[in-house]
Amino acid sequence: MPTDRDHTGGENPDETIAGRLVPLLDSTHQVWSSPQERRRLRAFGFRPAVEAGVLKREWHGTGVRVGPDALRVVANDGSGVLAWSPVAGLTLDDGPFSPTPQGVALADAVNQLIQGYERWVEAREGREGRLRRGHWSAADRRQVNALAETRRLQRLLSARGSATRP
Repeated sequence: MPTDRDHTGGENPDETIAGRLVPLLDSTHQVWSSPQERRRLRAFGFRPAVEAGVLKREWHGTGVRVGPDALRVVANDGSGVLAWSPVAGLTLDDGPFSPTPQGVALADAVNQLIQGYERWVEAREGREGRLRRGHWSAADRRQVNALAETRRLQRLLSARGSATRP
């Protein structure tokens, strides 16, 4: 049964996915690209990439790269690229994001990575320590509880994924 927070108010579910994904990726990119967070990211398994200031991590069939300018999720089979940057916004294969099956799969992978990372930080530093790191979304000017947002987005992605399966 949907709660008030889950209710889309008649919105297009595809737009709701992008609406949840944008502030989550925006705030995550801001935190992950900060010099203070690099040590945590390295301890979580991110490694330096060839590009200066970029960290990379393999995650559930994707390669994730986070740098000062963008957060990119690339399918290991080369079938798609989901990217967030403050300049270009949310893109899929260099065009506007669309919740195609590939787009949903990439969004799901990055959502699971963010969720795993936030749980890991919380286990190490406690809930208050996790929240104190300051996820703020410039996209909608609010503080973002990344772990709660990943759960909300997971429900939308799961519903969208099951609706597109034959």
